[in-house]
Amino acid sequence: MGRLLLSAMLVAAVPTAACASNSDALTIYCDGGRTFLAKISPDGALVTIGRRTVALKPRPSSLGRRFDATDAALIIDGDMVALVLDDDIDFRNCRANAPGSQLRNAG
Repeated sequence: MGRLLLSAMLVAAVPTAACASNSDALTIYCDGGRTFLAKISPDGALVTIGRRTVALKPRPSSLGRRFDATDAALIIDGDMVALVLDDDIDFRNCRANAPGSQLRNAG
């Protein structure tokens, strides 16, 4: 009986351990070879482009997950991503790929 209870407790703990991190690190690939990193957590998003990192707060959205700050906005809807940063709208056709995932060819 003791072993059965211990086994049940271990099995129940596995999903919790797998979800222990409440953040996702994504590499975002855009047309023209532009890339940036986004670390998403319940508290917001950290977007890193080169040496610059911008902190964005979560906002309600009907289009996936939205984060924004002064002069910056990030929307993640599935693997499609939109980023506007300081009026730089040249992040086009952006897609998110989690670490270890394969890039998909849309063509």
